[in-house]
Amino acid sequence: MATIEFHNLPPKEAVAYFERKGYAVSFAWQDVWKEEHARAFTVAKAMRLDILEDIRNATELAIKNGLTFQQFQKQLAPILQAKGWWGKQDMVDPLTGKTRKVQLGSGRRLKTIFDTNMRTSYAAGKWERIQRVKDRRPYLRYIAILDGRTRLQHKTWHGTVLPVDHPFWKTHYPPNGWRCRCTVQQLSDRDLKRFGHEVSPSPAIQTRKWGNPRTGEIMDVPIGIDPGFDYNVGLARDRAFTPPPQGGGLPTSFPTGVNLPPLPAPRPAPAQVLPDGLGDDAYIDAFLDPFGTRRGMPAVHFTDKAGERLVISEDLFRAADGTLKLTKDGRHLYAGLLAAAIREPDEIWWVWEELHNKPGTWILRRRHIARWDLGNGQAPALSVFEHGQDGWTDTTVFAPKASRTVKAQDDYLDRWRGGTLAWRRR
Repeated sequence: MATIEFHNLPPKEAVAYFERKGYAVSFAWQDVWKEEHARAFTVAKAMRLDILEDIRNATELAIKNGLTFQQFQKQLAPILQAKGWWGKQDMVDPLTGKTRKVQLGSGRRLKTIFDTNMRTSYAAGKWERIQRVKDRRPYLRYIAILDGRTRLQHKTWHGTVLPVDHPFWKTHYPPNGWRCRCTVQQLSDRDLKRFGHEVSPSPAIQTRKWGNPRTGEIMDVPIGIDPGFDYNVGLARDRAFTPPPQGGGLPTSFPTGVNLPPLPAPRPAPAQVLPDGLGDDAYIDAFLDPFGTRRGMPAVHFTDKAGERLVISEDLFRAADGTLKLTKDGRHLYAGLLAAAIREPDEIWWVWEELHNKPGTWILRRRHIARWDLGNGQAPALSVFEHGQDGWTDTTVFAPKASRTVKAQDDYLDRWRGGTLAWRRR
């Protein structure tokens, strides 16, 4: 049986495509549609961000290292099973509010996740290479795997030769459906003569009506292409790096520092800047009080504006050896503003980062950002609280230098912003 060997393809562009994705939480595969997949990684029914993170991390390692499905499944399945995301379970559909029996993790679902993400990532990376050399190799030839598993329409497209920029490739650039194994071959004028190929007449594209059961939208889908696959993942990748504003359509992915929406105006500080010398316990309690807890009390499970549960306790400020981290860089003076950044942020960003001390290991940082007006003509203060799968990793509170211009201050603050904008204060 003919198969596509992904590991024979250069992975650099495919990895870059996958790394730039944000996250989208969805109940059904129809909830995240076509080009949105280029901006956001999603798995239907994976309604918890930690589950999405686990699946994404395993998928990215598979893309980067050319892992087989068996290796991918062996690594990921025990993690999902330990967290309870496996088998059939009751789940509330957020669209209807009704409880349904749904399939979570399974071998079949992992196969679909692996196959779809590998094929779309490699297709997007291949499109980038196609664009780089299209002046010298201006044609694409559709290649289908001609065996008993190939769809009839895909067989009829096999051998179609058209210019790279022909409209056909906007909808028919493979993959063109679930488990589609088709690809394209890039050719030069010399290749056409050598292999006896000719540029094909423009194909007649027939469509069928299809209704999205989640949105009620009726759309025309080309015959032979599964709903949701009639787009060019490479073109969508380019647009995803500078996405337009989406009114209410969060989470939205943004490259760091590029086309960012302006930060909301600073609000009056909801907590005082504390005097120095109060003692460590006083500063910890100033942080914990707004959450209704204090030192020595049980941890509080707080749900932030993006719907993520965060564990709040005094352990947030202690390193692995038990030493206190709150007093670093004078941030203990702003303990109340750190708490306010978590409770009432201006923005929440999800940032996918590689660990410097563990190359190849990627974790999701959840970054709560708030800007405060301290009064007395001072420059706006910034408070950032950052959390990853490995625990709370960074807290920062400071007032940018008043000598900076407003633009310079905004440019500095934008260094903290980028990735997926999960929530924003209106």
